[in-house]
Amino acid sequence: MRISDVADRTGVPISTIRYYEKRAIIPKPTRNGRDRSFTQKDVRAIQFVRDAQSLGLTLGEISTLLQSSWSNGEMAKVATEYRQTVRERMAALKRIDRVLSSLEMCCCDS
Repeated sequence: MRISDVADRTGVPISTIRYYEKRAIIPKPTRNGRDRSFTQKDVRAIQFVRDAQSLGLTLGEISTLLQSSWSNGEMAKVATEYRQTVRERMAALKRIDRVLSSLEMCCCDS
């Protein structure tokens, strides 16, 4: 699949996909001549990067998750740490949501 197809499927601009590739956040896709050829696995990786960034993970943290080896339980340890971070952020978002919900119901001018 071409980079424009990946951009359409993921909602990630072509320039950003190229940036992820340049920074080695995602693996370099195979090439057919001068065109990149992306797989469904590449699409899932780009979607993961997009979603993880929206949760506040840095590109460095995301790269660590995607590039870590599975040896000696290293990936499981890293995943556990990040899951805790995600849970904490979800709890904070729920608190914000409750406050915003209360504000929506407020009929006062102050």
